[in-house]
Amino acid sequence: MFNNKDLEKFYQNCLEYCEKIKNPILKEVAKRVYADYKTPLFNKPATTSHHYFKGGILYHTYCVTRDAIAICGLYPNLQVDMDLIIFGALVHDIGKTQEFKDFKDIKDDDVFLENHAKLLGHSYEGVHIISNYLDEYKIDRQFKNQVLHMIGSHMNEFTDWGALVMPKMMEVVIINFADKMDSDIEPAHEVLQKAKNGEEYMVRNAPRPYYKSLNKFYNTDR
Repeated sequence: MFNNKDLEKFYQNCLEYCEKIKNPILKEVAKRVYADYKTPLFNKPATTSHHYFKGGILYHTYCVTRDAIAICGLYPNLQVDMDLIIFGALVHDIGKTQEFKDFKDIKDDDVFLENHAKLLGHSYEGVHIISNYLDEYKIDRQFKNQVLHMIGSHMNEFTDWGALVMPKMMEVVIINFADKMDSDIEPAHEVLQKAKNGEEYMVRNAPRPYYKSLNKFYNTDR
């Protein structure tokens, strides 16, 4: 779907988001993570249900961070911690780099996951990765837990691939909204373009078919 030039642009966008973090420890850790995990970010999909293409995890992460920042802009009086939101969005799925094979190596769903990752979800993997980085710094323990909460709770549901604990901070709720929005809308792009006006279309893993608008003023060329 995207070539390496496109992915490099999204990667640079993420580095620009790193620079928006005011906390020097979080900024440095975010930049280190993106340097250390650049190769898997460029080569792995996000999952089978959305952004299922080479570099899908990177593009999804960029979109979630962009959308989370945009959500905060709609509610400027909320006074949430933008450092937690930006950092959390940038690394919320970093655990998937340990779970999923490179896109070129995926043959079917049975080999989608690395064998060593089948007993652990990406929320746990992500918390483990970021915790190891944070352990190298002098950081308040409770604040560290808040940072890790952005990763461990971003799924907002208890499933095999879900949250370690339910959200207890508004910042992670916003990340979850941005994550859910991107994961639900992205798969609809191609199928919506192919559907005719008024026609039913099915988005992968959706609970029911959707309908395309019959509005005569509906401009599908925009």
